[in-house]
Amino acid sequence: MSTFPGTFVTTGIAGSVNYNDLVDNYLTPRLLTFRQITINDEPAVLKPDKATWKVTYGNWNHGTALSDTVSIRKNGTVISDVSVTGINYVYGTFQVNPIDLGLDLKARDTVEATYEWDYFPVEVLKSFLLQAIQIVNTSAWGSTTSYTIDSMPEQWKGVVTDLAFALAIERILLDYDLWKWRLVYAIGPGEIESSGGDIVNQLQTLKQNAEERANKTLDNEKFKPGNRLSVPTVFYYDAVRGLGVSQGRHGIPFVGGRLRGWVPNRYV
Repeated sequence: MSTFPGTFVTTGIAGSVNYNDLVDNYLTPRLLTFRQITINDEPAVLKPDKATWKVTYGNWNHGTALSDTVSIRKNGTVISDVSVTGINYVYGTFQVNPIDLGLDLKARDTVEATYEWDYFPVEVLKSFLLQAIQIVNTSAWGSTTSYTIDSMPEQWKGVVTDLAFALAIERILLDYDLWKWRLVYAIGPGEIESSGGDIVNQLQTLKQNAEERANKTLDNEKFKPGNRLSVPTVFYYDAVRGLGVSQGRHGIPFVGGRLRGWVPNRYV
């Protein structure tokens, strides 16, 4: 399984050539910071089954060994990979048996996890691309089209990527309303209740830039039809081949020949 260079972000798993190209070569380089976020020494919460521990964020990245991306501390000591069982990379849960529940809360086990997680899993990015292609199909100059990601013209990839990127930033802005997502930015407790400094403004600028680039392309009258002429019809050929005086295809008389119906007026 291949990964994006220098990361544990998996590549080539989007399901088709075009999806893989857009996710791996167009979107991931712009969203890479969000696709490998490291959380250090987060206290895990013991679930009601009294065996499973859970952390705040799921969709963990993983390498060939658990220790590549995950480190678990139990009572302050890093435990070996073989002692971590039942790990669920999607939901961010794991087990470290045996567990000492202890009647004295100060004496019970404490577990901390350091892990890397992906804010934009491939399925999420694919949904943004799907929305983006539908926006292009129903906008821009020309008739409504019905292209898919796999059948769209090559020159559409840039505008589809910009629209998908804008949707990704929009999701971040929506998530930022909740404290859970503000913690991703490691802002201070006092700023959790406020706007978090310039973070929102920076995100809005990124979203606006992507939308402006996309709209500039969509406003181009030649974006959908391109520099192409319609295929000549039989009516055109009948008009220019010179069939003499006859009824046109639509029942309208016309004079054929090289002059295409031109006749002199009284001044010639």
